[in-house]
Amino acid sequence: MATIAEALAIAFEHHESGRLAEAEILYGRILDADPHQATALHLLGVLYGQTDRPKLAAALFVGAIGLVPDSPALRYDLARVRLILEDGEGAVAALRMTLALQPDHAAGLFQLALACRSVGRHAESLRVLERLLALQPDSLEARYLADRAVEREGRALLERGEIGRAVARLTRPVAEAFGVPILFAHAAALHRDGRSEEATRLLRGILAVLPAEALALWNLSLGRLDGGDAAAAERLARRARALAPQEAEAHAKLGLALAAQGRRAAARAAARAALACDPAHAPSLSNLGALTIQSKDYGQALRLADRALRLAPELGEAWVVRGDALVHLDRPREAEEAFRGALRAAPRLVVAHWNLAHLLLRLGDYAAGWAEYEWRWRSEALAGQRRPFRQPLWDGSDLAGRTILVHAEQGLGDTIQFVRFLDAVLRAGPARVYLEAHGPLLSLLERNTDPARVTVIPRARDFPGVGGLPDADVQIPLMSLAGLFCPSLEAIPARVPYLRPDPRRAAAWSERLAEGPGLRVGLVWAGNPSFHGDAQRSPRLAGLRPVLEVPGVRFFALQKGPGREDLEGMDLPSSFTDLGPDIADVADTAAIMANLDLVISSCTGPAHLAGALGVPVWVVLPDPPDWRWLMGRDDSPWYPTARLFRQTRSGDWSGPAEAVARALRRLVDGSPG
Repeated sequence: MATIAEALAIAFEHHESGRLAEAEILYGRILDADPHQATALHLLGVLYGQTDRPKLAAALFVGAIGLVPDSPALRYDLARVRLILEDGEGAVAALRMTLALQPDHAAGLFQLALACRSVGRHAESLRVLERLLALQPDSLEARYLADRAVEREGRALLERGEIGRAVARLTRPVAEAFGVPILFAHAAALHRDGRSEEATRLLRGILAVLPAEALALWNLSLGRLDGGDAAAAERLARRARALAPQEAEAHAKLGLALAAQGRRAAARAAARAALACDPAHAPSLSNLGALTIQSKDYGQALRLADRALRLAPELGEAWVVRGDALVHLDRPREAEEAFRGALRAAPRLVVAHWNLAHLLLRLGDYAAGWAEYEWRWRSEALAGQRRPFRQPLWDGSDLAGRTILVHAEQGLGDTIQFVRFLDAVLRAGPARVYLEAHGPLLSLLERNTDPARVTVIPRARDFPGVGGLPDADVQIPLMSLAGLFCPSLEAIPARVPYLRPDPRRAAAWSERLAEGPGLRVGLVWAGNPSFHGDAQRSPRLAGLRPVLEVPGVRFFALQKGPGREDLEGMDLPSSFTDLGPDIADVADTAAIMANLDLVISSCTGPAHLAGALGVPVWVVLPDPPDWRWLMGRDDSPWYPTARLFRQTRSGDWSGPAEAVARALRRLVDGSPG
């Protein structure tokens, strides 16, 4: 029979080799034989900590300390799990005992600085960091945190008007006095001011002198990420992590780069690695919360965001994660306050403006929503549509004797929805309106505008450039017209139809669609996959399968583009006719819709087209829906002929599909409702 020492050796080998279940069983058997075996208690506690059971780990560490009170390692491990359990005071107490037993315990010093910071003891945190820097002058993270602590003290002195003491404090070197912290602070300030290219040049200059400076690498990684080059950001972050594997920030920046590439599992692993280095690292808690939202665990995402904000109330990104989670939990007013909290902490945080705009518009608060929506041009989602117009933005003033360029933006549906505001532009009396639009819409828009006053033109040949566009006095994006002319739901110009089909095309399609009995229903099931969130808004043809089973209906597929692959291999009823290959452009689609009794569509361009034509349209919507469909209503103030069918559970199309099928049966039967 093996001795306890031999059993411990075998258990530890399992543990180190990653065979945690075997190690746990063997540690348990050792403790059954000897409940006072301190080493087994300690190692089992470490294992519990590794497997996300911090309360059990803490209990075992306390038991082991009762047996071996002079072990700095036990005190240190107890402190780590107390930090995970958000017991900051308990962690501080355990770390003080660690350092009393081993004053040069560098990791203990670093964790004590973090723990003191987490409970608001900033002065003590700085004193501990200075002790650590005396031991390890090259510690990047300690130098960074010390610089932040000095800055905090200096700002407090400035706010109290103690200018002399503030200057003395801010200029006293904490780490080695070669000025690197000052350079980083300056780079950060440049980045905050939107001068990213200058910040990048400064960081590269630091690396030219100090090529192994991980802090420069991870900040340069963030700059590349902001510039849209996530692959380059990943390479820089990996270099930083290789140089400083114990620094939470290096793992955190790598996680951001991975998340930007859609590599969620790897991004989550990086965020967890950052938290293993520093359980109180608020940015990583926030990043993990953002990734958790993508996994649809909104309650956990909210908890992670709140934990981050307890540690760092000034972290704007964590406020955004909180707001996003609350949106999905159907708590919109709390979400609004969270986004506003983000902007109080970081007034130039674009994602906070972007998300707040969408929420306000979804709530119908157009006066505030359109103002926030002007931040869209700085967003990552529309980075590819920013354009270098030299003309000033029109402010709604009189246009007599002047020309104006109104340019379409985003998708076809956006143009169809907002072209209704062209009448308001014409009322300002311009000499000429140039309406720039997507190619597939040109013939429809030409037919629906007065050529004596409006010239419809195709998008610039070098879009998002402006090459070849006519000269104009002022310009405005089409959707910005709403900010000038639509301060409320009641102000929406909702008279339909405001677009009309070509009568010759409509007549030609009438002959083709006339044959056969039954209700004539057009069907669209997918949008443009390049649109952010298309996978959530598009039910695909399979998601609408219950609708196709309704008798007494002739279905006409109006689907164009990538969604057409859904037809392959699908067992379709004889009442289904695919018109997609014969549709030349949007004007053709309009002519077909004029001959239909109803259009059923996902949240995409044809839904707007049917609404603009005054054709009855039923729209199936995801949860949460796009802002333009508002909240909690089955009609639309934008389109009087629209009826909305909403998901009741995010990602589940069975509810709206069954509801549409029931409503369609009633329509066929002539029943009310």
